Amino acid sequence: MKYCDESWWQDFFTKDLAEFYASLEGLLSARDALINELSGDMAQVLADPQRRDLALRVLFGGLDEGCLEKIRHYHPTYEWVKGVGSIGISNVDITSCIRGGKAAHFYREVLGIGLAEQFDEDMKMRGGLLNQLKTMSFEEISKEKLGISIKGYDKTIIMNDLSEMRKIVGKIYNYLKKKQVIQVQHEQANYGLDLVKAFEDFLNKSIKLLPLYNPFTFFIQSLRSTPRPYLSIMYGEELFSDPVRNLMSKYGVELTKILDPGLYVQSKNDELAIIGHKDGSVGKLIDELVQKIYDIISKLNSYGYLVSDEDEYKKYVKAKYNEEISAGYTLEKLMTEADFDYKKYCQGRDIAVERGVVKTYEQVFERGEFKIRDETTIGYERFLELFSPLLFLGIAWIEGGELHVACLGG
Repeated sequence: MKYCDESWWQDFFTKDLAEFYASLEGLLSARDALINELSGDMAQVLADPQRRDLALRVLFGGLDEGCLEKIRHYHPTYEWVKGVGSIGISNVDITSCIRGGKAAHFYREVLGIGLAEQFDEDMKMRGGLLNQLKTMSFEEISKEKLGISIKGYDKTIIMNDLSEMRKIVGKIYNYLKKKQVIQVQHEQANYGLDLVKAFEDFLNKSIKLLPLYNPFTFFIQSLRSTPRPYLSIMYGEELFSDPVRNLMSKYGVELTKILDPGLYVQSKNDELAIIGHKDGSVGKLIDELVQKIYDIISKLNSYGYLVSDEDEYKKYVKAKYNEEISAGYTLEKLMTEADFDYKKYCQGRDIAVERGVVKTYEQVFERGEFKIRDETTIGYERFLELFSPLLFLGIAWIEGGELHVACLGG
């Protein structure tokens, strides 16, 4: 790791992250441009051949005649379900034909572009439009007013993640600008109205930031919640020298104590502490950004868009499970042969330390109060033996007073 070399830090913020930011802004601008291009009453949009082709692709792209026929006959009824609210029950199933890989799905479910925010209402409007087109020509429709229009809705899961990403990267560059650390000329990528190209470029730039491929984000991830002694083994004591601390601080990477053994001698507590990023620091923000990238790729894969041959986070976990750690054997060997139930931590468990003893447990709310159950205790030094490699590699992490382990299949 080149953490001592300031040019390494500069390269990340002026190249890797800057290119990602340019693609993100370019994607969001292309979406805005498309929505603006197709704004107005649908009758006027359909009157213009160029806008018409684009609008029909957004609403019906990739759908076969059977699917279009289902949309024409889509008339859901609504029932009130206690604890859920009103739900639509349809006479036909159209979710199976508007699926990942189809343009109509991409524009609506991924980018939040359609005739209405709610799926049922949107499909009813699309069905009405298809039935209207059966009875009138485009020229005839152009003389009328249909009362429906294509709009953007920002509450899809992907759009929400994109918005959060923009905020995260904005905070990072605002910090660097305020501290006058580097000067970055943000050049927004220009995709015109080609949202498919824009999204592909965004995904490519996103994947390049993942710790499996990017040494800088791996370094930042390794500082998320790792015992100080293990960081000294992996990176050397120089990591904690004043010049390196000052360099990290200059770029907003501030470390703080997350957990210590709770011994009487404070110097020993500091020496054995688990340290991680301060809340709101650039390091913490980069970790959050990486998680958002994982989330988006996972969601796209669940929709049927095969972004990569397998889920990127699972790919990372598999790679690190089979990688040799400092002890000279693989993480998988450590976890398999250790007399310890790591799977218990797949969903997270509360963690506390007192007088050199680590306690993990679950909290349940029963009869108006929280109760502790399934408490496990382990010596702090044994805890470091079992968890240091996992914490360093990001296979385990401590967040919000909970210890988590990323289990394959767990």
